[in-house]
Amino acid sequence: MEAEIIDNKHMMIINIFDNYVKNVSSNWWIVFITGLLAIILGLSFIIWPLEAIKVFAYFIGIIIILFGLTYIKSSFRIKKVNRDYENLKEDIRSKFE
Repeated sequence: MEAEIIDNKHMMIINIFDNYVKNVSSNWWIVFITGLLAIILGLSFIIWPLEAIKVFAYFIGIIIILFGLTYIKSSFRIKKVNRDYENLKEDIRSKFE
């Protein structure tokens, strides 16, 4: 019985870390796209210095839109993490009552 409780505790800890890694690593594509856009912006400054100011304005606009979308997406994840955490606390409490 005690070994089973210890295994359950280890599994809960592993699940917490798994969820954290999934949440953090799911936005890799935003970093990748931002890097590509930065390279394009840098090249435009080298090739067309005067026109690059317009490209820079578009770049800033795109980055701001991406940040906004990321914040909206994160807000839903934060809400889910909080709900999952509350459920986990209830499960733990029920096992020790």
